[in-house]
Amino acid sequence: MSWSSQPTITWPDLPSDHPLLQFHSRLPKIIEESGHAHIWGVTLTTSTPPAFSTLLILQKYLRSVSNDVDKAAENLAKTLKWRKEFGLDKEDNTVEEFGPDFEGLGYVTKVGKNDGKEDIVTWNVYGAVKDLKKPFGDLQRFLRWRIGLMERAISHLHLSTTTIPIPDYGKGDDPHRIDQIHLYGGVSFLRMDPLVKAASKATIEIMQAHYPELLLRKFFVEVPLIMSWMFTAISLFVSAETAKKFQVISYKENLAKELGNAEDVPKDLGGNGPNLATLEKRLESDKA
Repeated sequence: MSWSSQPTITWPDLPSDHPLLQFHSRLPKIIEESGHAHIWGVTLTTSTPPAFSTLLILQKYLRSVSNDVDKAAENLAKTLKWRKEFGLDKEDNTVEEFGPDFEGLGYVTKVGKNDGKEDIVTWNVYGAVKDLKKPFGDLQRFLRWRIGLMERAISHLHLSTTTIPIPDYGKGDDPHRIDQIHLYGGVSFLRMDPLVKAASKATIEIMQAHYPELLLRKFFVEVPLIMSWMFTAISLFVSAETAKKFQVISYKENLAKELGNAEDVPKDLGGNGPNLATLEKRLESDKA
């Protein structure tokens, strides 16, 4: 990942006792103890006045714990340590290749909205898995792939250069979040393989611990009506705020109308667009 210079942008004025400034005052200790200052394309800085992009990251952590500065500081410190240990934020831009075992399993695209804005979307295509042991047999390898998919999606949020702030907790929506779509066409719901169960559990734990305030909506698509209860059960293992973002769609053709611009959704999912691979290439070309 490249750590380019960040533009000078001004965050809305904050009173001296604002939780965001209190949080920022703890940043020197957090960075020193974690030995890491990079997250989601942003280099956290301790400068005064605080950098816009730094406040953006801190605001996500604050909102995730209802403005509890102590908890936010604790969570950020854990995340920075984890990112360092996991090997994220490499300056050489190297991308790990996972080969055919993961081919067709995940994509990142964008979907236009009626207001002219766009949502970044990650797609997990579970029906593309032919041999469960290949993507799920090595848990750490699967997690590196899944985290890589998430990091690619976050890169399209442009958190280091955006000029749009995040409102204070309880005063508006965070505009910098991602839709996640899980496609279950061709997947048997009669039993959950232990490998898949372990991978799902570990992924949920990591996302909850280290990717706060990044989920806009999560769609479970082509889930048989009779199995909808299973996804209700999943909501018991996540926060109430996260559970409210879950949507179960039994008929894949109904997905497009939930997302936005039909040209950005494949035809077999109710849209008018090309397949996911082509849509992903379109997004990457736009970024370049």
